[in-house]
Amino acid sequence: MNVPAPGVIIDRYQVERTIGAGSMGDVVGAVDMDLKRKVAIKILSDKHRGNEELEARFVREGRAVAAISHSNVVQVFTTGTYDGRPYIAMELLTGTDLGTLVSQRGPLTSLQAARALLDSARGLQAAANAGLIHRDVKPSNLVMLENGVVKVTDFGLAKPIDPKMEPALTAMGVVVGTPDYIAPEQARGEAIDERVDLYALGGTLYFLLIGKPPFRKGNAADDKYLKVVARHLKDPAPNPMLINSEVDGELARLQLRLMSKSAQTRPSYDEVIAELVGIVNRLSNSETQNIPTPLPQGHSQGSHSSPTPYLGKDKARDIVEAALPNEELVETARTKLRMPSKASGTRSSYGDTSGFAPPLRSRRSKGLVILTLASTAFFVIALGLFLFGPLPEESSASVIVPPDAGVAAVISEPDAAPVALVAPEGMLWLPATADHPDVFIGTELVNYGEFSDIFPNQKKPTKNRKRRASPVTSVSFPYAQAYARTKGGRLPSPAELLSAQAMEDFTSSTGLWEWVEDGTEGTQAQQTVGFADGKAAKRRPRGHQDVGFRLVIDPSRP
Repeated sequence: MNVPAPGVIIDRYQVERTIGAGSMGDVVGAVDMDLKRKVAIKILSDKHRGNEELEARFVREGRAVAAISHSNVVQVFTTGTYDGRPYIAMELLTGTDLGTLVSQRGPLTSLQAARALLDSARGLQAAANAGLIHRDVKPSNLVMLENGVVKVTDFGLAKPIDPKMEPALTAMGVVVGTPDYIAPEQARGEAIDERVDLYALGGTLYFLLIGKPPFRKGNAADDKYLKVVARHLKDPAPNPMLINSEVDGELARLQLRLMSKSAQTRPSYDEVIAELVGIVNRLSNSETQNIPTPLPQGHSQGSHSSPTPYLGKDKARDIVEAALPNEELVETARTKLRMPSKASGTRSSYGDTSGFAPPLRSRRSKGLVILTLASTAFFVIALGLFLFGPLPEESSASVIVPPDAGVAAVISEPDAAPVALVAPEGMLWLPATADHPDVFIGTELVNYGEFSDIFPNQKKPTKNRKRRASPVTSVSFPYAQAYARTKGGRLPSPAELLSAQAMEDFTSSTGLWEWVEDGTEGTQAQQTVGFADGKAAKRRPRGHQDVGFRLVIDPSRP
């Protein structure tokens, strides 16, 4: 017996249709006759019958996924044996894998790619927390559902992070995984951990943004298995911005860090998720980023619903000119409307104008003459006042509104008398010094309520007023940065925090340290915390119970 046919009963599941086949198993759609829900059943291929290693790996996949309970990981309901072959009954996903989605519709926008990667990272982090390495992260194993959520699937090559959890099925030195997304240490057959999945996640991000794997050349001769793997081992990670200048810079930098040759310098899941949250929030709030999420299969698609592939400058210009109003064409249309038709009085000599406006009649022409004469008289009077009248008083200041500001800030023009900046509510104006420019700095640390409203997955929201008003702590450095970016600001520099402590209305973080940005690079590098009693220290970038943070906003920032 090969693939179970429709109507076949597998325990309590009745097969309805064949969905597809993978390297290890066949997949059929079925219905749970007890719970009346649709499921997908993955059963070991008949060609692998009797292969003890593959059978053990198949069983382990079911156990592995069943141990993960997360909205971004496919859910396993049960495992069993049918016709002498193991099977897994799991959640039936209605959607499209990211590989197929990009192949059919082209690369995703930065916002779309960041959202997809954020879901994927959360699912893979859940797997890592359950003690599992996926080892085969790639676009085709990430499925976007109809609601836009992405789920991680196919744990057929999953491996325990701790070998003591379960005996390894792959001998040391044997390479498994997809060459297009394989980490260098994985390709060398070395001992690995969850950081190989982070590397593959970076390669997947490149694919989503560009439309092809990171080390592909585009021809069969250069894209052979060993040549692609060799580039993963030796060549620097490709920068997507060199191919598509519209790729978000912060997202591109994250991709390059994920694809670092050294596992030690790759960001952790916490850092990746925090950065992606900040990127998604920033791009979502951007006035220039207004492209909807790509629709999975089964949805109707309008002219603006699909992802936009990268286009050459000439082609992109043609599309933009076709989509945006053309001033020359608008003026031509106006000219046509002004010209009376010689034939019938309702159509101009340039064609039907009914799509623009009703035809102009002689009474309207008389009105235009009167309006023109009045405008001319007004212009003459205004010109006389301008040339011979009194000069207006010079303005010494202009007004800008910084992000989230409750009060306008006034900045002086060049050569004008200095005017104090008026800070937003809850912030102080920190005048410029030789060490820092003018900034607004929070009078108090960011509180629990403010942070939990933005990141409910990190801090559980509460209605307790005392709890909400207390400073939030145990927040990692990347999450503190992500919160600040979401609010249109940043963390303070050491010099800014030190200067602010001398101000009368500034509330020092009694008993607490604060995250500050001192320019330290490296995701695992120790970051500066300061300045309890004017002192500074170094801490790992993870969350600490005695470390909070406050917000800084630059008045000059748009």
